[in-house]
Amino acid sequence: MKKIAFLMASAATGMLTGELERREKILRSITGPDTRIDIFGLEKDPKKSRLGTIQSSYEASLSTVEDLECALAAEKAGYDAVIIPCGGDPGVAPLREVLRVPVVPPGSTAKHLCSLIAPRFSVLTTGGGGVVSTMLHERDGLLKHVSTHPVGLSVPEVREKPEEVYDAMVREGRVAVEEYGAGAVTFGCMSMGFLMVDERLSEAIGVPVVNPVKAAVKTAEMLVELGVTHSKLVYPVPPSLRK
Repeated sequence: MKKIAFLMASAATGMLTGELERREKILRSITGPDTRIDIFGLEKDPKKSRLGTIQSSYEASLSTVEDLECALAAEKAGYDAVIIPCGGDPGVAPLREVLRVPVVPPGSTAKHLCSLIAPRFSVLTTGGGGVVSTMLHERDGLLKHVSTHPVGLSVPEVREKPEEVYDAMVREGRVAVEEYGAGAVTFGCMSMGFLMVDERLSEAIGVPVVNPVKAAVKTAEMLVELGVTHSKLVYPVPPSLRK
């Protein structure tokens, strides 16, 4: 039995309610029969369990500190892989430095899958304004990423207004396809992924839509089955943690 931890440092592990409980059910619907996946957290009081938001580099940096503690606890508890809970993949490098089990970044994973199935792809994400300038991250090496399109709503609004968000996804997805030549699309936000509208959206805009939630879960399963993890030559254990 493979065990995968979906990191959520502030979650009351084993006592989830509301949106976190819904998300765990979605995660479990994606896995194969020989895989167990849990939303894994540190907080023991279910009344304090929460689903936070990451909408800036500052918030991403703060979340990484908690995710490190959570991930170490998950590895110690016997989980075979961990998934970062944010589509922006905060803390990939430090998490890989302190863990030996695979660390799966959902945003990067979904982008790489897009690059496998299309010569050009775009990202739909939260926030306002027009098309965001394409940023080519050295860690991704994704030269096929041609555009990023905000849907005009914040992360909390994505959760509160699913139909409005879907309509915005269709609008921006068509822009990506028709004006930027995208042959595939993915999401830059896990809350968008957890809406589970990727198949519906794909039909509406005419190209494959890669859901980072599904991509991360299936990639974690694959890495565990293959017995492959990140390179410790590239991500060595920090000197302060070496015995």
